[in-house]
Amino acid sequence: MIVSAQSSGSQSTNSGSWTPMPGLTIKLPQGVGEQALLILNVPNPYAQGNDTPGGNFGLQVNGTMQAAYASFTYNETNPPSTGRIPTTLCAVTPLSQTGAVTVVAVWSGVRGATVRIDSPATLTAVID
Repeated sequence: MIVSAQSSGSQSTNSGSWTPMPGLTIKLPQGVGEQALLILNVPNPYAQGNDTPGGNFGLQVNGTMQAAYASFTYNETNPPSTGRIPTTLCAVTPLSQTGAVTVVAVWSGVRGATVRIDSPATLTAVID
């Protein structure tokens, strides 16, 4: 089974704390002893700022931040242009024995940066 969500439109965050990515929330069914492969694909993000800007991407499962996260930063303190940095995060989570599991993609800026996307990002769960 595949469960998926896709964002739309331009989005941005300048939060230094994890904040939900609009449109990227999925619910997984109950599953005793089962696991789901989670894939967050952000194909064209970029960041703006003047202190080696970048972005972080992560996953919350039932409100709990997962340990694995993905990140990018530019090599220059104040980059002359904002190149695109494709970013993908993969993680595995167990399904609940007592009910549905809610997965939310989250993001934040690195060192005060504003992180932007202007193409669809996807959150996908593969359950076998």
